[in-house]
Amino acid sequence: MEALTDLKAILHSKRANIYYLEKCRVMQKDGRVLYLTEAKDENLYWNIPIANTTVILLGTGTSITQAAMRMLASAGVLVGFCGGGGTPLLSGNEIEWLTPQSEYRPTEYVQGWLKFWFDENQRLAVAKSFQRARIDYLQRIWSKDRDLKAENFLPTTTT
Repeated sequence: MEALTDLKAILHSKRANIYYLEKCRVMQKDGRVLYLTEAKDENLYWNIPIANTTVILLGTGTSITQAAMRMLASAGVLVGFCGGGGTPLLSGNEIEWLTPQSEYRPTEYVQGWLKFWFDENQRLAVAKSFQRARIDYLQRIWSKDRDLKAENFLPTTTT
């Protein structure tokens, strides 16, 4: 099981793959997650590199096995269940919990997010903003902590 948690080593901001799958079966086989498409004469298996995958959207006619879902969750891959063409998003998962999406959301929302996510300058600006907010929060909380004050551990302010 340790090997599965090592799959989270690549940050989501550095992962390259987003998959939209239709009319296939997603499964786990030989320690890999793959999807099966059925053709007239043969079945074709395609490997999904889960350590480098951010999101998998499962469209119409798609099924997924429990073992595959477990491996995807262990690798930190977000899985969404959606209608045809990738929208509307019916449900998405965070780790192991499925959160239902009860309202229709236009495709422009996800398109805007994806455009933002792959723009390195915008992503860096948001990351800096989050870090500033975290620092402000820690300074505010730590400055109220009696135990830290007793040990003379005082946060300094940043500019």
